[in-house]
Amino acid sequence: MKIHVLTFSPTGTSAKIAHSVATAISESINCPDGVCLCDTNLMQADAMQFNDDDIVIIASPVYGGKMAPAAKNRMMNISGDATPCILVATYGNRAFEHALTDMAAFAAERGFIPVAAGAFVGEHSYSTAEYPIAAGRPDAADLREAETFGVSVAAKINRGERDVVEVEHLTDIPSPETSLANFREFVMGYQRAQKENPVKLLPEVDTELCNVCGTCVDVCPTGAIADDCLSLDASKCIKCCACVKSCPAEARSLRSPFAPVLSANFSERKEPVWMV
Repeated sequence: MKIHVLTFSPTGTSAKIAHSVATAISESINCPDGVCLCDTNLMQADAMQFNDDDIVIIASPVYGGKMAPAAKNRMMNISGDATPCILVATYGNRAFEHALTDMAAFAAERGFIPVAAGAFVGEHSYSTAEYPIAAGRPDAADLREAETFGVSVAAKINRGERDVVEVEHLTDIPSPETSLANFREFVMGYQRAQKENPVKLLPEVDTELCNVCGTCVDVCPTGAIADDCLSLDASKCIKCCACVKSCPAEARSLRSPFAPVLSANFSERKEPVWMV
C-alpha cells in the first residue's frame, strides 16, 4: 500500500495540511512504501493510474466556493480504479461552501472513492499585516487536527471500509449574520462598480525594493511573471499571492478591496471540520 499526496498549493497551506494527514496515515497503517508527494504548483501532473491498493490525498485551496480551477487543470490526467481518496480543502476562514462536493465529483469522475474529506483553514491569499485574515494558519493546532483526521482515516482503511463519505453533510461553521450581511453588501457594491468601471486586481511591485532575484518568477504557478520580475500577464494571474508571500524583499503586494472587509468580518477563528 502506498500513499500519494497530490497538491495544488501555491503558498503552501494546502500542502502542509495534506502532508500532516498523510504522515498520520502512514504511521498508523502498514505502509512500507511510505508517502509519495506530487506537487502540481508549477506543472501538470503526469497521466497517473492508481489502483485499489493505493491511497490518494487530493488537496486544493478553495476558489469561489469550489475546487481551484487550476488544481482541476493540473490533476485532470490522474485516474483511479476504485482507489480510496481523501479530500482536503483549505479556505481563508470565511467559508468553504461547495468545494468538497465539487472535489468529490471531480475525484469520482476519475475512478476514485472519496472515503474521507476535511475542510481546513489556511492564511487567506489577501491577508496582510494591516488586514490579517487567518494569519499564520495552518498553525500547530490545525496540524494536530490534521493528524487526528489522518489517524481516523487509517482506522477506517484498516477496518476494510471503503464506503463513500457523504460530503454534502459536512457543513461550514456559520459566521455571524451581521458579518455575512456586511460581506454581501460589499460584494454587491463591488460588482456594481466593476460593471461601471472594470478594474483588474493584480499584484504590484515596488521597484525601489525589488532586487530582481527571480523568486516571484520561480513560484508563480501560471508563469504570469516575466523574467524582469516587473512585467505581468494579467490573463494568467490567478491572484494566489504566491509571489507576494514569497518575496524576500517584500517588494510585491496585492491591495485587494476584499481584504479590509474580510479581516473585519471574518476574524473569529474557525476550526477544521472533517468526516470519515
